[in-house]
Amino acid sequence: MNFERAISLVIILLFSGSAVRGQQVFDRKVTSTGNIGISITNVGTIGKPDVGSNPGGDPSMEYPLNSGQEHLFEAGLWIGAYTSGAQLRVSTAAVTNSSGYSTGKAGFEFTNDGTPVEERSSLLDSPLFSPLAVSHQDLIAYFSDKRVSIETEKGSVPIRNHDHPLFADARLESYNWNFSFTESFSILHYTITNNSDQEWDSVYVGMYADLVDRNVNSSIETGSNFYNKNGIGYLDSLYTTYVFDAGSTDNPSLNTYGAISIIGAEYNDNFYHPSNKKYLESKGLKAPYVGPSYWLFSSGAGDFRAPADDQDRYNRMSQKFPVDAYREKLRTDGTTSSGNYISFISIGPFSKIAPGQSFDVYFAFTGALKPDEYQGLGTIGGKTKKEIDNDRTRVNLLKNLSWVYRTFYGEDKNGNGVLDPGEDINKNGKLDRYLIPEPPRSPKIHVEVGAGKVSIYWDKRSESSIDPVSGEKDFEGYRVYRSNLGDDINGKITARAQVIAEYDSVGNSVGYNTGFTDIALAKPVTFDGDTTKYWYKYDVDDLLSGWQYQFSVTAFDGGNSTYKVQSLESSPNANAVRVFPGTTAASGTGNSESAKVGVYPNPYRVNAAWDGNNSLTRKIVFYNLPDKAEIRVYTLAGEIVADLKHDAATYKGDIRWFNDFSSDNRVMSGGEHAWDLLSESRQNLSTGLYLYTVKDLETGKVQRGKLAIIK
Repeated sequence: MNFERAISLVIILLFSGSAVRGQQVFDRKVTSTGNIGISITNVGTIGKPDVGSNPGGDPSMEYPLNSGQEHLFEAGLWIGAYTSGAQLRVSTAAVTNSSGYSTGKAGFEFTNDGTPVEERSSLLDSPLFSPLAVSHQDLIAYFSDKRVSIETEKGSVPIRNHDHPLFADARLESYNWNFSFTESFSILHYTITNNSDQEWDSVYVGMYADLVDRNVNSSIETGSNFYNKNGIGYLDSLYTTYVFDAGSTDNPSLNTYGAISIIGAEYNDNFYHPSNKKYLESKGLKAPYVGPSYWLFSSGAGDFRAPADDQDRYNRMSQKFPVDAYREKLRTDGTTSSGNYISFISIGPFSKIAPGQSFDVYFAFTGALKPDEYQGLGTIGGKTKKEIDNDRTRVNLLKNLSWVYRTFYGEDKNGNGVLDPGEDINKNGKLDRYLIPEPPRSPKIHVEVGAGKVSIYWDKRSESSIDPVSGEKDFEGYRVYRSNLGDDINGKITARAQVIAEYDSVGNSVGYNTGFTDIALAKPVTFDGDTTKYWYKYDVDDLLSGWQYQFSVTAFDGGNSTYKVQSLESSPNANAVRVFPGTTAASGTGNSESAKVGVYPNPYRVNAAWDGNNSLTRKIVFYNLPDKAEIRVYTLAGEIVADLKHDAATYKGDIRWFNDFSSDNRVMSGGEHAWDLLSESRQNLSTGLYLYTVKDLETGKVQRGKLAIIK
């Protein structure tokens, strides 16, 4: 029984078993501390259905984060049970629907009592720090199937075909970490409570998911064509259903996996999962079944017919799907645009859930890249790299899933749900899940940007980190990371950063024993509005103006032979900063030739190297701008086609290019401003010569120039 809700809400609503009406406020938050972005709502749905048509908004299930590579239309919890009198009832948070969730729509049967999605963090320096937090970012949502109608400002809206609720209350906690080995997944912990006055019998719990693997930034397909290229697979021993892009021809693109796993349940003080069969049987208990089911989004028949009512839905949860007979079909249908499948995975039965009783079910949503040799649009062995799905392409997926289970099990080394002798690592007398060896804390960094140059500063907090498993201060050193040119356009910027420098402690057998003299400052520095003391500095020169780079600094430890732990490193994405080198604002106020305003590339040729794949994601850059400026572009006839306002203090990029290929953690140089070559009426400009003026709004000085567009 979980009592934290009483702490958070103060009041627990009690139900008598009759249908209830109530008001709700829809809320959504996104996992963002790792490298996977999953939308969590307080109505039981997972994902953001309009992500394909609205790529600039919140992600649905994006991996890598900020890449545009999405893996989910919508997902949601299903609960099915027989109640007293042998009445079958199934409550669903999401079902097959072309537009996804909306208030009162049939199949979207969970509502909330106005409580928004809560957020908390175990990180001591987070403004959301809470001693109750499990992970670096906990997202917590409460929802229930108890209501048969929803009160809105326009009146009561009945939930279609939802006349007989189970009176199931659900609390969802999403756990997310920014360690390099945990940043690819989110663990979803559901606490489900029977708040009816009737016993539930033969209970099953499942996750409905309309999985997809497409890049919303590069794809030009819409409707069913966006969703029918999927390859589907199931990993039996890991209880994981997964999706990959088997048939699209988008360019640029990433080749990835998106996966959903059932990692266990806690029921009647026992850990329920097929992997714990031996222990459960030793206690006279039966292990539950975990398995997948699949059906077509529309026009399915036979085994692939979509469930039409509660009996069909319960059958999908409780009956074994003949996955072996269809493995190759599921894997390859996407190559012929026939892969628009719904994925489902369930666990059960839980024999009896008494009124007031709770039980817990754990899922994981995971992303992974195919290895480098399977990236891009080439072919291997006569097959496109996209359509290939084998042991070699799944290496990273299996690695990430292994960390899902290792993280979940924590102290439970043998996975039986019991604290056995020798497992109590922290000596607190209880079984702790999510207790894993940790790398040192990520350093806090500050970046200064100039023309062709970046200076990275960081603090010393990593050096006092204590590993929760060994109890030792095991800091060893730092690594500086930088992305490669073009990684932003192909979506790999958060996954492909390279080490450009490493510094570590001297006098041991770990690392290179370089010491920290080359990066240590004589005394720490601070910056305006930031009281952090920065002790280290690393300069990077010869960078190209206007291009986006990602920089970060990680901390790593020396490992521990006693606990058989190898050296661990903080995530390169935990403190990553996107940087745009260029002229600073101060250089635009002088009268020297070096301060002359200009634009690059000039001439501009369509499909410049940093452009996106459509006319809305083009970019040219004005440079040597003053602090505050007005930029105007004219035709040779004097017609104004663009009027841009520049403020170095607030400018962060205001065209779609930045929405699609950058992120909020970017640092601009101050003296540059990007334009998308669209007119004030958002029309493409034709080939030709154009004039521009830049007015310094503080001095009134105006500079003039010409630019050419070639298509």
